[in-house]
Amino acid sequence: MFSLRYAAAMSTKHIRTIADLVRFRASLKVECGDCGASRTLAGVEAAAMAGNCDLQRLGARLKCGRCGGRAGRLVILPPGG
Repeated sequence: MFSLRYAAAMSTKHIRTIADLVRFRASLKVECGDCGASRTLAGVEAAAMAGNCDLQRLGARLKCGRCGGRAGRLVILPPGG
């Protein structure tokens, strides 16, 4: 059963753009599907790199610096995560 004491900890944010990352102070972890390399970007770093675009389009544009692969995966990390 749902308890009201957990209501403050349970919220849903819809993060679809880089501006949403900045607004909610979330970070973006980019993982290469080919070699496993990863990099974590703060929302502000992602905005400086790519401007304000949809995260789906950003995933298609990224290229791994280690192996050159384009099979990347984006993971949204909560603030402080």
